[in-house]
Amino acid sequence: MNKVEKFKIRLAERNLENFADPPDDPLVELSEFELGLRIFCYQYDHKVTVEIGKTKFNVFFDPDICMLLEDRFAQHIGDLEQGKTIRLDFVESYWLMMKFVPFGNDIKCYLREVGYSTEERLVMLNKQQVLDELRRFLTELMDMAVNLGYISLEDKNEFIKPAFNNSRVLV
Repeated sequence: MNKVEKFKIRLAERNLENFADPPDDPLVELSEFELGLRIFCYQYDHKVTVEIGKTKFNVFFDPDICMLLEDRFAQHIGDLEQGKTIRLDFVESYWLMMKFVPFGNDIKCYLREVGYSTEERLVMLNKQQVLDELRRFLTELMDMAVNLGYISLEDKNEFIKPAFNNSRVLV
């Protein structure tokens, strides 16, 4: 089996160029929290660096991280801790799908570029290190949205709760 490698997801510099239209909700279908998150990701857009073993790539709050949050990111973290397979897609900026498959105390991470190739790369990761990193990133992101006034503290706490349901420490 492959050696266990590191997983990192880190905020990088602000992205000051927006090529998309600002988010809106003309039919008033979104909650205040959902719209607040979209506006936060758009107005406070950052580059995010993801490292999985030797693979390193950049994505952005808008649209990649916003889509991840809307796709139940906190719930996926909780599912991973419970031993369920999850998939995180970054198909807007980098065209990469990551499938995390728990394997004892490790995680088999399958990386697949979206497009014509069907090739997958396997990277072995430490399960606890991945969970800690995903939770840290989620908390950092949501704290930033609260501190900048885009979402309420109560909404943030409710949103991140599934990521911490089974862990000993709630952030």
